[in-house]
Amino acid sequence: SFDDEILLQRRLRRAAKVFALSPAQLDLAERLASGNDLRAAAENLGVSVNTLRTQVRRMFEKTNTNNQAALVSRLLSLQAPR
Repeated sequence: SFDDEILLQRRLRRAAKVFALSPAQLDLAERLASGNDLRAAAENLGVSVNTLRTQVRRMFEKTNTNNQAALVSRLLSLQAPR
């Protein structure tokens, strides 16, 4: 629903500040949290899947995660890395 989308964006924007995500990383995080895979996100953004893989790896480092599900969960729950 519209309210869910607004809540998702607010949480991700807050997480972007906490974890120092770039605008491109935030955009990708929004797409992943909305259920897009890397291939669909790459097509929509007009970049290669490898470019997005690099962004995801950097987001893993910033959030101390190692897979996309954990990344999205950490961003939405705002759990700081240990």
